[in-house]
Amino acid sequence: MLVSLAILPFLLAQAGSGAFAENHRRGEEYIHRGDLPAAIPYLRRAYEIDPVNYENGFDYALACLETKAVEEARRVVNEMLARSERSELRNLLGDIEEASGNMLEAVRQYEKAARADPSEKNVFDLGTELQNHQGFEQAISIFEFGVGRYPNSARMRVGLGVAYYSAGRYPDAVESLCRAVDLDPKDMRALDFLGRRHDVSPELAGEVRKRLANFVKLYPDSAPATYYYALSLDDPREQERLLRSAARLDPNLAEAWLALAKLHDQQGRAAEAIREFEQVVRIAPATKSAHYRLAQLYQASGQPEKARQELRAFQSLP
Repeated sequence: MLVSLAILPFLLAQAGSGAFAENHRRGEEYIHRGDLPAAIPYLRRAYEIDPVNYENGFDYALACLETKAVEEARRVVNEMLARSERSELRNLLGDIEEASGNMLEAVRQYEKAARADPSEKNVFDLGTELQNHQGFEQAISIFEFGVGRYPNSARMRVGLGVAYYSAGRYPDAVESLCRAVDLDPKDMRALDFLGRRHDVSPELAGEVRKRLANFVKLYPDSAPATYYYALSLDDPREQERLLRSAARLDPNLAEAWLALAKLHDQQGRAAEAIREFEQVVRIAPATKSAHYRLAQLYQASGQPEKARQELRAFQSLP
């Protein structure tokens, strides 16, 4: 059957449309399976057929970034930006520049995204990028703006708290992190930061302790929460009980064993301290302080060969 030349462009367009849809569909299927390397050839082919399709182009660029094909990701995003200026693309370009090690350009792109659309994500990403590269005061300004705009955002409060801490504003940091925990008790980032730095603001120690205690009640099977709460206490017996509980909940939590070993060492309970320091170096062989103290305890308990072994281990570590 002869085809009229007048309808040939229409038929070719239809064929191209079908090929785009099939390649895009296959690419999305692989993305949903978590197989990004398999998705990329299909997304690339769909992009070549219809570079104007935003969803396909964005997914293609993001898949390239996440598989470390940063040059391809940058090319696609820049081509898309040339067709349409979007803050989401600027934010993605910031991620690409960060992955490439172009930190100043990454900040510039995150700032463009946040100025065009001060969404929670765009503001948070800009603040985080500044924070990561020692722009602490600038990061504080961005996160303070973000907290004002998104007062119920726990992650914005975490970002602000970390920025305050980095700038040496410890009471402000603790207050912001406590507020983050109040907004989202499940947010382990805030609790982890609070737990590790529970004593930086003595005037707010009670507030930190209260939130750590509440987290233990909410999640009694959480070894890190139990460990952090133990560190915030002044009662050695209660500390010991909680540290044992944390070590039982997660036998590979080296920090709990180390804290327990130090507690028993301070109390003169050498045999228990030795067992616990031994557990630390089994779990985390790079724990320099544990090797050093174990060498001293072995020497004091009449085990010179073991003491020499631990001293060599200590000296071999950077």
